[in-house]
Amino acid sequence: MKVLCIAQQKGGVCKTTTALSLSAAWALGGRRVLMVDVDPQANLTRNILDYESLGSDISQIYAGKLHLADAVTPTGSKNLFLVPARTALNRVENLERSLSAYTTLRREIPKLGEDYDYVVLDTPPSLGLFTVSALLAATHVLVPVQPTFFCQEGLGDLNQTIVEARENNASLVSVRYFMTLFDKRTVISQELAGLLRARLGKSLFSAMIRKNIAVEESQYAQKTIFDYAPKSPGAEDYRILAKEVAAWLENAS
Repeated sequence: MKVLCIAQQKGGVCKTTTALSLSAAWALGGRRVLMVDVDPQANLTRNILDYESLGSDISQIYAGKLHLADAVTPTGSKNLFLVPARTALNRVENLERSLSAYTTLRREIPKLGEDYDYVVLDTPPSLGLFTVSALLAATHVLVPVQPTFFCQEGLGDLNQTIVEARENNASLVSVRYFMTLFDKRTVISQELAGLLRARLGKSLFSAMIRKNIAVEESQYAQKTIFDYAPKSPGAEDYRILAKEVAAWLENAS
């Protein structure tokens, strides 16, 4: 079972959209995928479930009241499941900073056995408890990078956090990056994309996610991009990225 942590300390870079879109693409291809929302904003949960009628959620796992498997919720899409989050998760980070909290996911995910092909962890835009917890449980880390100056500048702290997580997680075998919100119409976007490729080299996937209004609209519609606009450029980009990331998950060592 592969455990993919999608992490980026900068907000607004399609991290949650990517978690959902990759998971949905793999589920459509026949893989059983469990998404785990560990972001107190609960955007992944709101995108695909009725937030007001939630049952169990990830905060109860961090509080030691439930096992991860007890909070798995069907999404309505075949092969696609979610452990939802509530904003109550904020209280966990404010009150609980013990070693036990940081290792919650690392203890719980193996108990799922072989029920899922992929577990996808959607993290908050920070380097706090929940991101570190996810990094300590992951086998792979995927980092969305927007071709802007500030997004590139912020990679240093994230990369250092990943290095420190690897010292305590022997299962974390590989880290890769992909470009998101690319606007081919602007010269600055193309120039910064070139700088990113020069800086990250082979660790940057060739697939990139272009700016596309259908992706944003699908969030408001509470649908995956493949259900909302399957022929859109956004759906096309995520299909290509999903194939590339799946090959990496299966072959990285």
